[in-house]
Amino acid sequence: MYGYRGKLLQVDLTAGKFSTVEVPEGYFRSFIGGKALGARLLLDRKLFLADPLGAGNEVIILTGPVTGSFVPGVGKALLFSKSPLTGGYLDSAVGGRLSHNIKMAGYDGLIISGRSPQPVSLIIDNDMVELIPADDLWGKGCFESEARLRERFGCDAAVAAIGPAGENLVRYAMIQCDFYHQAGRGGLGAVFGSKNLKALVVSGNTPLPLFAPEDLFTRCLKLITEKKNDQNILFRIKYGTLSTLDGNQKLGIAVVRNFRDGVVDRYETDMNRDYFRQHLVLRDLACFGCSVPCAKLCKVERDGKEILLGGPEYETMSLLGTNLELSPEDLIYLNWLCDDLGLDTISAGNVLGFVAEAMEKSLLEAQEVGAPVIWGDVNGFAKVLVDIAYQRGIGRILAKGVKKAAEYWGIDPDMAIHVKGMELPGYDPRGTTGYALEYAVADRGGCHRRARPLRDEMTDEALRFAYEGKAQLVKDMEDVRAFQHSLPVCDTMPPRFGLKIPDYLEMLRMITGLEMTVKEAKAVGERAINLARCFNYACGITQKEDTLPGRFFKEPLPRGASAGKLVERDQFQTMLSDYYRARGWTPQGSPTHDKLVELGLAEAGGMRE
Repeated sequence: MYGYRGKLLQVDLTAGKFSTVEVPEGYFRSFIGGKALGARLLLDRKLFLADPLGAGNEVIILTGPVTGSFVPGVGKALLFSKSPLTGGYLDSAVGGRLSHNIKMAGYDGLIISGRSPQPVSLIIDNDMVELIPADDLWGKGCFESEARLRERFGCDAAVAAIGPAGENLVRYAMIQCDFYHQAGRGGLGAVFGSKNLKALVVSGNTPLPLFAPEDLFTRCLKLITEKKNDQNILFRIKYGTLSTLDGNQKLGIAVVRNFRDGVVDRYETDMNRDYFRQHLVLRDLACFGCSVPCAKLCKVERDGKEILLGGPEYETMSLLGTNLELSPEDLIYLNWLCDDLGLDTISAGNVLGFVAEAMEKSLLEAQEVGAPVIWGDVNGFAKVLVDIAYQRGIGRILAKGVKKAAEYWGIDPDMAIHVKGMELPGYDPRGTTGYALEYAVADRGGCHRRARPLRDEMTDEALRFAYEGKAQLVKDMEDVRAFQHSLPVCDTMPPRFGLKIPDYLEMLRMITGLEMTVKEAKAVGERAINLARCFNYACGITQKEDTLPGRFFKEPLPRGASAGKLVERDQFQTMLSDYYRARGWTPQGSPTHDKLVELGLAEAGGMRE
């Protein structure tokens, strides 16, 4: 077998036992790896029946056939589970060395099940697997935990660890990998915490056979050499995702004060890419083996101490920065605090925005919160974050996310900015109908990574506000993106290297010997989307949750290039129906038997009931 190991490592934390699981014959052709294979395994293992924070839930970590090869941008691992935040389907990607090291250790992925009686770290070094006590790390932040593990296991190991938020089962706790990378969304850190699993350390050096390694090396070297001085690539290296704010500011769809404005006042002074580059960025960072170092290492000083941060990425800049009206320096501190505590910055930023708006409207009082929380006050926001991570005071409620918090206090649900319980990222859908649809139908809840319709919409203002044709656009983009996530490759690479499906199929053949058509590749993406949909239906997440926060239907944006715009409910519903039709689903948004049979997934239909 070329490009694959053909097996997964299964870890039973309850029994402290390890075994290997063969991937069923035919799965690699039907699902390739990554996203599609993970969605298949979630259903196969009936994780829709699990309590997300119970011993019956699992964390599945997958690589793909391109992992460990010369292909640009293959440094992503995909983690799967039943989400503690939404109660439904969850996958989350993470960069760093984790995917490479799992593959080099001799596995295509890991399945972590059960619950350890005491805190442990899972250590993998090729075929040596063991659980070691982690009592000395329990209660420590992500940075100190990883530093201690690296002292013991070396700099070449991949280290994925949780912080206090994961240990205390915050529903949007994340897993941090190699200091500067996060599997952020949906609460995977809480699943680790529920299993008493503090950290995962992976090393490996097992050779990986490829079908045509010399051809692949020549192809990839030519690609990287040709693009070395490409202005698009150089711009990405210089600014990373920070430049995303430029477009969103221009379109009036940035996030300000809990999605009540789309224009950032301090954009002209310091909250912009050039200020970060000139005053805060120390150097560029790359995922393992990547030729495009798009991440940034930033430095600030706070209370006489130096803070180093791998970031911020745009979504954090948006939800923790412009949303809360913080300075760039305060944003970096809050980002660092979230990373050390082990909190997803997108969900955390939404939660803090919700609290600040509630206090502004006297729906919450300072005595109840424990401190005044007002726009621009980093100290108040920092205190709330610590309370959330340790589930103290108001943090016990906010640790469940904005949906549950609004329900608990009886606050207008329109103020709780989420879809299916997952807080939204940094694009206001009132100024992009494509994202309005994508947020509503994304499998893990409000998400910007399933499709990128704004890329097309930015070319034409009329297209940006149009509803007609968006259903097919989003559907097609989702299928292609799901195929890419099954390889898996980073979202950055395809548009910047000009890589299309045929390019990836050529490289896939050189890695595995597998011949596949473009139609078959898109079918892999379709399988991933339909499997995730079946999983959500089995979890009780149905059509009624394919919607948006009421704010977007009722409150127009006040200024900027999208001033006066909101999501028109009737046209949104028509667009949603068109999407179901384009997918071959029922009018209620459920995959039809015929569609599942067409995709070779007939048995998945019975699991969703």
